[in-house]
This record gives sequence, C-alpha cells and structure tokens, in this order.
Amino acid sequence: MSTMEVYNTHSSQKEELITQAAGVVKAYICGPTVYDYSHIGHARTYINFDVLKRYLEATGYEVIHIQNFTDIEEKITERARAEGVPPRSLAQKYIAEFFMDMDALNVKRATRYTLATEYVRRIIEITARLLEVGRAYRSGDTIYFDVQSAGGFGELVKNLEDSLADRVMVKGTGKRGPFDFVLWRASKEGEEGWESPWGLGRPGWHTECVAMSMDNLGPTLDIHWGGKDLIYPHHECEALIAKAITGVQFVKYWMHNEFVLLKGEKMSKSMGRTVFVREVLKSHPPEALRLLILSKHYRQRVEYDEGAMAAAEKRYRALREAAKKAGSGRAGEGMSECVKEYTNLFFAALDDDLETGQALSVVERLSYEIMMGKEGFEGAHRLYDAVEGILGIRLHRDDGQSMSTQ
Repeated sequence: MSTMEVYNTHSSQKEELITQAAGVVKAYICGPTVYDYSHIGHARTYINFDVLKRYLEATGYEVIHIQNFTDIEEKITERARAEGVPPRSLAQKYIAEFFMDMDALNVKRATRYTLATEYVRRIIEITARLLEVGRAYRSGDTIYFDVQSAGGFGELVKNLEDSLADRVMVKGTGKRGPFDFVLWRASKEGEEGWESPWGLGRPGWHTECVAMSMDNLGPTLDIHWGGKDLIYPHHECEALIAKAITGVQFVKYWMHNEFVLLKGEKMSKSMGRTVFVREVLKSHPPEALRLLILSKHYRQRVEYDEGAMAAAEKRYRALREAAKKAGSGRAGEGMSECVKEYTNLFFAALDDDLETGQALSVVERLSYEIMMGKEGFEGAHRLYDAVEGILGIRLHRDDGQSMSTQ
C-alpha cells in the first residue's frame, strides 16, 4: 500500500491517509435527490470519488463504499404530483436512470446503495435519542436539533455563527436558535408520512445520512465525500448529530470536490443551469467527459462548454492511439527506465491528494514521445492499463463500443 496524502476539509490541510482498520477504507458518499436526470455536476462528484476508490483498491485496500439516494424530498413530491405518479415510482425511475448514466461513465458500483425511505425507523430512534440527551427539542409539530447545546458548528466551517447570525431570523419560526435544524416534522397535506411518537411526519435530510452511514459503516467513517456545496449545512449538521449520539469523532477525512461551471456559474438543477450527462453522451464518448473532469484536480473548478468537450475528445483519441501503439509490445515483461520514471511520476501525482490532472499530463507526455517514434518505451502498455484501471478512462475498446448508445 502506498503512502497517500489527502486534503481534509476539517483541518484545511493535507494529511496522510491512515485508516482505522489496516487495509480497509470505510467510505460514504452523498447520493443525489432523485427527481430528475443526472447532470455533469453530479458526474464530477462520482467520477472523482471513483478514481479515489479505484486507486485505493489498486494499492491493496478493501473499500467498503456506501452511497445513499435521497428519495424523501419536497421536489420529489412536486414532480410526482406534476407527472401523476406516486413519489416512490418517480424516485425509482430516476435511480434507474442514474445507474444508466454512471455505468456509461464507467463509475464502479458502490458496495451498497441505501434509500432514505428504508431507514425511517432508525431515523426516528436517533431523533428520540437526541431528545433524551437534551440535544433536540419539540416545537409544535417539529423536532429541532439544538445547535448551541451541542457546542455549535465548526467541524468544517469556522466562525459560521458569527458571520451569519444577524442574517438568520428566529422570531416566529419556533426555533430556539438561528441555526437549529429540522430532525423531524409533520407531513404536509399530500406528502408521504410515517407514524412516529410525534405524529405522522417525515425526517430531515441531515438525519437520513447519519442513519444510513452509521448503520452500514459504524460510528466513525474513514472518508466522507461530497460536493463542496454540501459542506454547510449538510455535512456540518451530520457531524453534530453523529457526535451527539456516539460521543466520538464521526469522520476522519472529509473530502469535497469543487463545482462544474456553466458560463461561469455553478451547475445546479434547482437554479435551472444544467447539462444532463445523457445529452453530452449523444455527441461525445463518455471517456471524453471523464477526461475533461479528471484534467483538473478535484478541488479545482471545471468550466464546461462545447469547446472544452471537443478538446477533451481530441485528447482522448490521442491517448487511444498511443495506447494502441504501446500495446504492440505487450508480450515483453520488462519495463524501460524511461517508462519506470513516467510510471513513478504518475503514481506520485495520485499519492499527492489525487492529482489526476498531473497524472494525465504525465501520460500525455509519454504518448507524445511514443507517437514521435522514439524508442526505449518497453512496458509502456502497463501505464496505459493503469489509466484505464485507475483513472477509469477506457482506452482498449473499439470506437463503436466507447460511444454512448443513449
């Protein structure tokens, strides 16, 4: 197993990855709210984590990877009502569509996928426990988490209360403090609801992920991954809930990827700024989208436009040609010193907080020399195999196979 450093949002610095159990990584990644197709902002989150997972597995780790689907949400109810179908049916439809898109992008399946609706009983138990230990309170038909009694925020964002308190209204909300958040609330008319000690209701978003992650991975996770937009409030709230229940550290390494930008703005379904994965794959191979995303470090923003996609496809085709040429010497088991140097640089980049952009640059420099007809590149096929196996960019398929059929 290699020595890898990852950037921990909690400490705001790179740290050596040391897992709780030797050779095992317990990882949780926040899944989508399933009321529409996946856009390329979603794709970035799952592709970036997929590379981390592939690399850890390639270096000898067992990765126990849990991903949820949020299938309880107002947007799901609204969309289902508009389409005249039950909310569960709508959610299942878009879960199936999610898998189609991620399979096309060569994203490996999680160890287990969880649905929020499957964990309502556990969420009720967590909420009751928080009430019992004084970290929650009831106000009308709603159960709130008492942020101040739990010591306030600060797991991932420092001085949040000081910077935002004057902007958050408390009067008339039923909350004790401006940052208190919903653990459980009464169902509105037409919404799905579950019986609880507090009447028919539904859980809050943050409680769902705590229930699903802890039930599958235990009280402390090695890695919790998500998009940068989840740092606050979602992940801050998760951390408070979990620690209030267990009294121990919830996550060792919080990891967050940056946004995909569309005309300079964050891609967002709720804001109407989206490019769906399936639309991109009508005119470009999925490997080109994967390459575009991995060309930047996961903590750097990616700007999406048609020009960037065309350039990524051109780079992908060039890698395929070089891989094909390098594959002609596959029979030999040796590796030249030059290829060893390139290979060491490739893995050193990944060890440094998953620097996929640098790793790709290394392979492209090698590709240029191979295509120029230079000699001394015995064993180069193994580095291209690593591009396929770790970066997940498929290089050894026919053109017709590598194009999306959607």
